[in-house]
Amino acid sequence: MTNSFKKISLLIAAAGLTLSAGTMAAPGISYNYAALQFVDQDVDDYDCNQDGLRLSGSLELNDDFFALGSLSDVSGGHCGSETISAGIGYHTLFGADSSVYGALSFENISVDHGESDSGLVVAGGLRGFINNNVEAKVELSHHTAHDGNTVLGGGLAYWFSSQFSVTGDVGIGSEASEIAIGARMNF
Repeated sequence: MTNSFKKISLLIAAAGLTLSAGTMAAPGISYNYAALQFVDQDVDDYDCNQDGLRLSGSLELNDDFFALGSLSDVSGGHCGSETISAGIGYHTLFGADSSVYGALSFENISVDHGESDSGLVVAGGLRGFINNNVEAKVELSHHTAHDGNTVLGGGLAYWFSSQFSVTGDVGIGSEASEIAIGARMNF
């Protein structure tokens, strides 16, 4: 766990160097972003604790639809995996400062020691600002790869400027849970 703590500290320090010191309100919910997070996962069936980096992003295709994708590379003592996913989502306004969304993605999980698998991910959630600089989200998703994993997730993003934020996420799943911390950039 000491190595994980060091990695999280380095990621926070790197994010802090790139972010503006001035505080500004973020310009509404954006589906045009790139994010980098340090992820610590606990996979129940395999008594596996793995950590590593996740690169993710989203791109608005029009006023309603967006494309999303991610690449994760996590490792651990006797376990580890690389996951790649891509999909499409739909979002609509839900009040003045929030949006509700749904997404369908395809993911491939390549396991370091064991069988790899592919499947679909169905997700739905709500993102919104709880004050001028803090965005919150809640999401329910189901992954069909391997034995399946239903995850209730949540997260916060603290916006230092209209483009950059520090993020923290947690996901509690039926087969795997995770904590992630990182940075996001709107474009």
